[in-house]
Amino acid sequence: MISLVWKIASNEWRRLWHARIPALLMLVLVVLWAIAALAAHHHWQDHANTVAEVTQRSQQDWQSQPDRHPHRVSHFGDFVPKPLHPLSVIEPGILDQSGHLVYLEAHRLNSANFNPATEATSLGRFPLMTPAMIVQWWMPLFLIMIAYATITAKKMTGILAFMRGNGIPAWAIATGKWLALFLPFFTLLCLQASLTLAWSWGSDQVLLRLSLMLLAQAMYIAGWCLLVLAVSWFSRQLHGALLMLMLCWVCVCMIFPRGLANLAQMTYPTQPRTEAEHHAEIKLKALGDSHNPDDPHFAAFKAGILKKYQVTSVEDLPVNYHGLLMQEGERLTTAVYREQQALHDAQLNRQNASIRHWLWLTPALALQYVQMASSGNDLAHHQAFIRQSENRRYQLI
Repeated sequence: MISLVWKIASNEWRRLWHARIPALLMLVLVVLWAIAALAAHHHWQDHANTVAEVTQRSQQDWQSQPDRHPHRVSHFGDFVPKPLHPLSVIEPGILDQSGHLVYLEAHRLNSANFNPATEATSLGRFPLMTPAMIVQWWMPLFLIMIAYATITAKKMTGILAFMRGNGIPAWAIATGKWLALFLPFFTLLCLQASLTLAWSWGSDQVLLRLSLMLLAQAMYIAGWCLLVLAVSWFSRQLHGALLMLMLCWVCVCMIFPRGLANLAQMTYPTQPRTEAEHHAEIKLKALGDSHNPDDPHFAAFKAGILKKYQVTSVEDLPVNYHGLLMQEGERLTTAVYREQQALHDAQLNRQNASIRHWLWLTPALALQYVQMASSGNDLAHHQAFIRQSENRRYQLI
């Protein structure tokens, strides 16, 4: 039976090659993939160069400071770059939206910034074409155009009935057709994985991350091959099979992902940044103002310091009082801003959780989640980066 299945697959390849149009579509897909890979590599390289340049310049400016008051130094600040995994070439995820540099300064918890300038232009509304997008959107579309008639045409010409009449089981026909569709796309996925592995060898967990991404992509394309064959098998007309498959593609790749994202945003809305900062300022004013010498909280803090060191004035202290004052102010502001950040992260996590409940409805979005996690550019990795940069900021100040 294995030889029979392979023979059916070989005959299907021969038919697709002689039909010319499927071969031309595969060639166009390969060209698109190559363009996407080159564009993504250039984008990643430019991204990495920008981070390295800004970081080096920031370190030089920080080290070349003259002797200053500690408070002025704390506001001078420094930058922390977000580490870029080489798999970002395949799937940049939320990197362009979330930013890749965090500015560290006193009394502030800044979000990542320095997004590409294209995000503010009309062209920025269209996402960058990446290898991950080719797999997620374009491979299923090209698969539909190539194979929507693979079974329906044989039913209409009587070839399917002839094959069944000669004792060929339906499962063997379906399996052979499925292999004929799946193997060329899987070969392209393996080629992409091999080139990426060779380029990024030695990176953090690259083999595990790339294997997980390849497995998810292979399962995704295998599912689409199965869907195309099922619709083609049960359709009576060619146009009916094509319309049904195009409807599935539009729903799975476009309508459902966008609809779930909008529904999650409406169900668990996030607070605008300006509003969050306003609430934080209100809380800080209630706690105290380190810049106000008459503030009750810091007046009590001063009295406690004088009592601790058993002196009557700050000039008699064996330590720098302004440094202690800055530490206390930083402790209060850090607690408030971390609380605001925790509320924001919790709301984003609720949005993600509500979307994950419906991933079975849109495999394209499920694949995107796996690809972003594998490349280190999903929400969880970004939140971890923000937390680590905040810890670094507090230690620095």
